[in-house]
Amino acid sequence: MKKLLFLLLCSPVFLFAQSDTLITLPSKDEPADILTAGLGFGQDLGGIGANLTYYATNRLGFQGGIGYALAGIGYNVGVKYRFLKDQTLSYRTPFFIAMYGYNAALKVKDNSKLNKVFFGPSLGFGIDTKALGSSHTYWSFALFYPIRGEEIQKYLDANHISLSRDFTPITLSISYKIIIR
Repeated sequence: MKKLLFLLLCSPVFLFAQSDTLITLPSKDEPADILTAGLGFGQDLGGIGANLTYYATNRLGFQGGIGYALAGIGYNVGVKYRFLKDQTLSYRTPFFIAMYGYNAALKVKDNSKLNKVFFGPSLGFGIDTKALGSSHTYWSFALFYPIRGEEIQKYLDANHISLSRDFTPITLSISYKIIIR
């Protein structure tokens, strides 16, 4: 009974907090950006790192990232296609990305000389979501499918390394992006 009474007394506060959040959002779509910089983790950021994206058109962009991939430096370059409504960014803009670069990292526990970063193509899709109350920042979430060849298995066999678990077939990327222009 005390929990129910507490919820009833606090419900106006919760409702007001939600309405205030809705009011602070920009009220219309905004023109597409040209240049963005991001920080976070994922393949498009080279591991834990940063990336830049230049949009040659409203929908087509070229990106590059560099970061620390737990076993060394990771980098990538790629093409990003945004599915825009007309010529403007909405609060949630889906995208597709194809890139070449870091797609696996091997960190050997007892022998750091055997640590290795592997490179290859990756395909991904995701969504850019505007940050609350801001027209110059947004969050980017993506899932990637790294296309890994036989190079990893050959390296493991040549160096007599056994994995405690396999590489994940799908990777996640989360970054916070700032619109520069």
